[in-house]
Amino acid sequence: MRKILALPILAALSACSPIAPEADMQTALRVFETLSADDMQGRATGTEGGNKARAYLKTEIKTLKVFDETSAEVFTFTPRSRDGAFQEDIVGENLIGLIDIDDKDQGPILIITAHYDHLGQRGDDIYNGADDNASGSAALFAIAESFKKQPPQHDIAFVWLDAEERGLSGARAYVSANNNFKDRPAFNLNLDMVSQNQDELYFAGSYHLPALKPLMEKAGKNTGLTLSFGHDRPEEGPNDWTLQSDHGAFHAVSIPFGYFGVEDHPHYHRPSDTFDSVPLAFYESSVQTLINAAHILDDNLENLARKGTEIKPAQAE
Repeated sequence: MRKILALPILAALSACSPIAPEADMQTALRVFETLSADDMQGRATGTEGGNKARAYLKTEIKTLKVFDETSAEVFTFTPRSRDGAFQEDIVGENLIGLIDIDDKDQGPILIITAHYDHLGQRGDDIYNGADDNASGSAALFAIAESFKKQPPQHDIAFVWLDAEERGLSGARAYVSANNNFKDRPAFNLNLDMVSQNQDELYFAGSYHLPALKPLMEKAGKNTGLTLSFGHDRPEEGPNDWTLQSDHGAFHAVSIPFGYFGVEDHPHYHRPSDTFDSVPLAFYESSVQTLINAAHILDDNLENLARKGTEIKPAQAE
């Protein structure tokens, strides 16, 4: 894109019948630090570093023992250079972990996404992409673990998307490959850049679906951060994030979305976007907010999810 609660806060949540389980940060922090390390070489799609990151994620996904089914979807896209010329095809791969409840695949599905690719290396500089988007990729693990403690009411697909930095190509391929999600209503919760701030996390999507705002206000309550709303209105121009991260591929086919992220910062798309630069206290509060949001969305999915517009695979390339 362009993105452990403190003990007193956790105690307060526990005393007030929390919306969702407390964030278990152990796996998320390990994945966060590992994905953004120098030896991942910036995780650019189709590179040695990108392949290494994918292999690492596959191992962690299987180790988690939360999902009823795991899979991978390989896709190919043809990037363009800045002058518009087509370049050689690149192969990417999306990773999926499914929590499958006993609803005969008839009910709505919640699709939680985060992209794991970044910019790679440029000369001697490694663009580690800690906030963008090792932070969101790692947060998926904490959210998945929370549903092990408090099982969902609906099917949930956790998707680690590739090639977001190459025109949302992984998200477009995923939406295309799962054409209309077998005619099931769906909702996309997308996480991209959720760690690099001291206080403020943004939620975008309530302009398009106003019912989301009071639900997400509840998700952000007593989490130790300020949850702001916006960056989703057409009149905001370049500050409208509706099509600027992977949720844009869902929005394009009329599947409703919610997006969490922070505003651009000095480390955005810079070699300084490293794990060491991340304020971990904020990240922990952010992850708790994301967990709360996922459980609230699951609770309200029947009213929020919508059937997408059927598309042909060629339109998503």
